[in-house]
Amino acid sequence: VRLELLYLGGNLISAIPPELANLPNLSYLVLCDNRIQSIPPQLTRMHSLRSLSLHNNLLTYLPREILSLVHLHELSLRGNPLVVRFVKEMTYDPPSLLELAGRTIKSRNIPYYPCDLPANLLRYLDLAKCPNPKCAGVYFDSCVRHIKFVDFCGKYRLPLMHYLCSPQCTSPCSSNPQSDAESEDESSVPAYRLQRVLLG
Repeated sequence: VRLELLYLGGNLISAIPPELANLPNLSYLVLCDNRIQSIPPQLTRMHSLRSLSLHNNLLTYLPREILSLVHLHELSLRGNPLVVRFVKEMTYDPPSLLELAGRTIKSRNIPYYPCDLPANLLRYLDLAKCPNPKCAGVYFDSCVRHIKFVDFCGKYRLPLMHYLCSPQCTSPCSSNPQSDAESEDESSVPAYRLQRVLLG
């Protein structure tokens, strides 16, 4: 069978038929607007697949094996719980007075000693954090959630959530040694590597 495009959108499908892997020439697979909750491992054998539309389903995760789809250039995921929950968390609650006081103590390096404060406040001050080494600020409970698209294994631009101390705090991507391509500016990345995951 030389089928190259298959549209199964809007059919209330709850599971992707594993038999689709028996279509070696399939390049465009549309499974949007269904009730799909997971991607079967057989789908990762569809090495001719170039476009996979899974938006408006019930996906909560992607299997790591999807990276074996070496020719996949477009992956549409908007409207799935894994994306909706991700975006809804991008809020910034104003810091409490306790947090503001703790931030001031930590960011200005105000000295204090165990005899100066109650034990619960000492424990609280030990929780100060900010993942950006270039930032002098810290946060405790109230933080800014920032999504940045990063180059993942040279295959996709995937969304990565950063928790920062303030809206002015910049993303620490460039200082993260675990991702060898995260520091690349999008304009400097070759076009063939910009296989963007469509979230909106």
